[in-house]
Amino acid sequence: ADLLSCRYGPGSEYLYLYGLRKGANIQLMGRTDGNNWIMVAGQNKCWVNTKFIEVKGDPQTLKVLYPDGYKLPGSPYYAPTTVLSAIRAGVNVTVEWLEVSVKSSDFEDESMFQYIVEIWRCENGQIIFDPLASNYPTVTLVDEAGCSTPSHGRVYVQEKHGFAGPAEIPWPGY
Repeated sequence: ADLLSCRYGPGSEYLYLYGLRKGANIQLMGRTDGNNWIMVAGQNKCWVNTKFIEVKGDPQTLKVLYPDGYKLPGSPYYAPTTVLSAIRAGVNVTVEWLEVSVKSSDFEDESMFQYIVEIWRCENGQIIFDPLASNYPTVTLVDEAGCSTPSHGRVYVQEKHGFAGPAEIPWPGY
């Protein structure tokens, strides 16, 4: 059972959609800007990590489809959270949001995280896309100065039927 996880979003913390067999011939549609996840074409579009597949050609030539060209499936049962604060202390930014209680029956499995925090942050003059996962309504991350595009982020509530949100983070300046 050598299956590659194909996920609803471009990161290992997003809900699992299905498994791809080793050696399966898949068509790539697009990529994220700032991490190594690419979108696979098919009946259900999903995301795989390029480090686990053999790509013919350069994945960087694929069109950037995340976040603007792809929408996570919405949750029919939960409302989005509200971001309470985003506070900078030097390069560290701490984000807090209102807790949303996801019922245990709405967990995909025991390792599922309740929140996906999508962060576009600056590191060494480059914007990095970092999907962070948390079961608590707060994360702290590093965001440096020196990028030509401003850092930004958003919070989703994740449950097995989809994603509630996003709640935009009011990004703190320098």
